[in-house]
Parts: sequence; C-alpha cells; structure tokens
Amino acid sequence: MRYLILSLLLVVLSTSVLADSTGCPKYDRKSYRHWIDEDHDCQNARHEVLIEESLSKVTYKTGRGCKVLSGSWEDPYSGKTITDSTKLDIDHMVPLKEAHESGAANWSRERKRAYANDLDDPDTLIAVDRRLNRQKGAKDPAEWLPNNEAYQKEYAKAWVTVKLKWGLTADQRELAALRELLGDQVKLPLEEPEMNCTSAVLTSQPALPTSGITVVCGSKRYCRQMRTCEEARAFLNQCELSRLDGDKDGVPCEALCD
Repeated sequence: MRYLILSLLLVVLSTSVLADSTGCPKYDRKSYRHWIDEDHDCQNARHEVLIEESLSKVTYKTGRGCKVLSGSWEDPYSGKTITDSTKLDIDHMVPLKEAHESGAANWSRERKRAYANDLDDPDTLIAVDRRLNRQKGAKDPAEWLPNNEAYQKEYAKAWVTVKLKWGLTADQRELAALRELLGDQVKLPLEEPEMNCTSAVLTSQPALPTSGITVVCGSKRYCRQMRTCEEARAFLNQCELSRLDGDKDGVPCEALCD
C-alpha cells in the first residue's frame, strides 16, 4: 500500500510539472483583435491614433474621412518627421507577444481586445517609423531601444506606465535595463520570469458584427462577390477571410466600406 501511494504521488507530481512547463496558451496574434472601430465612426483605432498624433491637419483617402492619407508625425524612434501614413506603424508600446508572456495570456478575449485597441492612454499606442517598429518586434528594453537616444528615457517611462496600468510583470533583465534608464526610485512592474507559453491555443469563435448578419463560410470568397460593407465585414469576422482586408487595417473591401 505504501508503495502504491508513493507511485500515485509521483504521477501527480509529474503531471503538475508538465502543466507548469506548459504554463499558458501559445501566443496567437489573432486573439488580440485589432484594429477595431469601437465608436463606429468609420475610423478604426489605427486611424484614430494617426489623427490624434498628427501635428498638422490630416488628409484622407476618400471624402468619407475614414482612412488617413497624410499628415505630419514626429517619429519618436528616429526623431524624424514623416508625412506619409503608409510609412508608419501604430506600435503597441508593450508588444502584444511581450504582454502575452507577461500575464496577458490568461486574460479574457474582451480584455485582450481592449488592450490591443487602447485609445485612453497615449502611451499604449504610438505612430512610429514602420521600419524601426518591425526592427523592435516583440523585444523588451533589455533587447531593444529606439535609435533616438533623446527619447530612450521617455520610452522606458511609457513602457513602465503601460505595464503598471495593465498589471503586467517584467523579467529580471528587463527590470535591470529599466533601472539603468530610470534609476532605482521609480515604481516598476512586479518581477516574474516570462511565462512559458507553449500549449495549444483554444479556438474561440470570432465576434459577430454588430449588424447581426450570419454568413455561410465558403459561399463567397472575394470582394467582387460582396453586396454590402456589412456583408464583407461578416465574412471577414466570421470566416477569417484575410484576403478581404489586403492592407490589414481591419476594414474589408474598401470600395464598399470607404
């Protein structure tokens, strides 16, 4: 009996270790849905940021005023002025993958979406040089800092602000880099190793469009087959037809939806 109990304990411990090694759902960018148009004014979160941060009056691609074409943006990463919106990315100050591995992995779908489209805090989403943003990727301040040295301290402050607001943690190397930039007196995120997110992502149903349209996936595939913008949105959201959104800004079939 004693040996049977010991064997059972070993099985339980092994199972626990396996669960701990898995840690959390593997990162999937699609689970952080963006860019959304929460106030339904035809300007999604990307274009809201471009409008807010432009130092001059913006121009739009069409008369409806949904998508920003040009303006004047001071890119904090390079220190340069950019006037063409296509040369800008809207950067998540704390990248989605970094957030995922710092505690966001276990958030609800609604909280993940709120984080990915947070317009309430100017530190969360910023318009930056597209090339430098892609160079940054999912790196933290121990791995990457902006080329513009004059902005590096502000960058670290913004990083900390976002992590504290959303209750995200930071690993040891990340905290060391932040202390080097900001000093020891600044409140920093709680120290935790990055989560080991390796388990399979649970498939969740895409959110239905507000129009309530339900479509049959596979019945239509291309913008030329769509009759209305609402129908195109339904196929994009419910069937994940990425071809309908060629520029990846969340708006499908621009001829219908602009």
